[in-house]
Amino acid sequence: MNKEIEQRIAELREKYKELPPEKKAEWEHHIKKRNFLNYKKIELIKSELLRLEARRAQLELCDKEKELGLIEKKISYKKEKLLRCLGKQLNQ
Repeated sequence: MNKEIEQRIAELREKYKELPPEKKAEWEHHIKKRNFLNYKKIELIKSELLRLEARRAQLELCDKEKELGLIEKKISYKKEKLLRCLGKQLNQ
């Protein structure tokens, strides 16, 4: 499951890199305008992912394998949740 999520994220990154900045801004504006609460939900998930990634880096330095596994599960869950939210918004 983790490989599938990582593959989908890589595909989205490639598509996103190809888009011009105007199109990226248009998508963000569209999501924000269409449903502000979902936009805030997406932003919250992104900030939680950033926090979890920082925590994972700390645990890797401390060699705490048990906690590292838990954090990685949380990260994959949040990434999947983010993909679902973005998919819903872009398909509307």
